Amino acid sequence: MKLLFFIFLLIYSFELQSEESQIISSLKKVLPEGMSVQSIKKSQIENLYIVDIGDLQPLYVSKDGEFFFYGELYAINGNQLENTTKDEINLKRKKILDDELGGDDFISFKSDNEKFQVIIFTDVDCGYCRKFHNEMEDFNNLGITVNYVAFPRSGLDSNSYNKIVTAWCSSYPNETMTQMKEGKEVAISLCKNHPVKKHYLLGQKIGITGTPAIIKPSGELLPGYLSPEELLSRLN
Repeated sequence: MKLLFFIFLLIYSFELQSEESQIISSLKKVLPEGMSVQSIKKSQIENLYIVDIGDLQPLYVSKDGEFFFYGELYAINGNQLENTTKDEINLKRKKILDDELGGDDFISFKSDNEKFQVIIFTDVDCGYCRKFHNEMEDFNNLGITVNYVAFPRSGLDSNSYNKIVTAWCSSYPNETMTQMKEGKEVAISLCKNHPVKKHYLLGQKIGITGTPAIIKPSGELLPGYLSPEELLSRLN
């Protein structure tokens, strides 16, 4: 019995590798320069594969590699539609963030009764970022820990960039961040070893276009401001 199962696995693995090779060979001919096949896996539809080409959104490719589409795939779940492409994008976004960010990247405002952690791409000069920060105690009281990463909306050559770098370079980053979000003047201090440029480029890579941008533990992006109660509801 074990031998039969092992033979089945070998045959399945060989067939999968053969199909993957065919898909890679076909896509190589049409993919733009700089893009390549990162991974291939079976979709919920027979003979249709999900192909990661380095973009957030995947390609859906036929088993023989002769057809593909770039768009959203929906599953009918009872009387509801489930956007399976969005699920794939969330998984990819989560993997990118897990791979790229560690504890040293964050300026964190921790909840004493933590139920959830969220990543927030923030800008010190953004009005809704300041509104969000002004309610930090309410977020924390609801069990939400906020891990800030930097996304200066004006770009890397801007006063907002210098300000937010100052927060990450500060010996007291939480206090400096709060002072800036309150509109107080803080002396600019630029250090060499800060992650702000990395954060900004990472934000662009995962589809951040404005702030605040909230990332749920699942990798789902919630763009814009949410009140403490609204965010808790979305997390639940």
